[in-house]
Amino acid sequence: MKTFNPSSTAAFDLHHFSGIVEESGKNMETRVSGGGGGGATYQGTGGSAPISISSTTVIHDQLFLTNSEGKERSFQLQDFNLACRKGNQVSVLWGIKKGKSKGSYLAVKNHSTDQLFFDENEVDKMFLNLWMQALIVLGGVLAIFVISYLGYIIGGGLFFLVWRRWQTAKKEVADFKQGIREMPFD
Repeated sequence: MKTFNPSSTAAFDLHHFSGIVEESGKNMETRVSGGGGGGATYQGTGGSAPISISSTTVIHDQLFLTNSEGKERSFQLQDFNLACRKGNQVSVLWGIKKGKSKGSYLAVKNHSTDQLFFDENEVDKMFLNLWMQALIVLGGVLAIFVISYLGYIIGGGLFFLVWRRWQTAKKEVADFKQGIREMPFD
């Protein structure tokens, strides 16, 4: 277990389990949503709203791994789109924020094929508090519109703060990913 201390959010512990793939499975789920199409007419005139339909495909991977001590664990992963088969040596990594009991899967490394898969959204969440960024931006916008000239200075400073935090988080994510690539696994 290794601890990471991101500058913009709470520290987290990185856990992993490594083993041989005993079995793997993959399925896909398509989520469809839509709306619109309503309308009205009155005395021969009227209109209708356009119809919009969108779909997303979610990939589900299931792995059963057995480590060198004979302990078996199963993992249900979403949107990694792993490439692995029975007999591959694989490590699954997840992060748990300090004070929490559960966390998110962040990466999977297939040692047999030397491939590394990340859940980019979950990794980003570990290094940047997006709600805090949004509140700072909102504060900057309000300062500009409410306080006038001084607001531009305050708002500009807040936007600079958001930009710096974002740049720092991007570097921390890049360093984290490089550390995973170089990490020794058991």
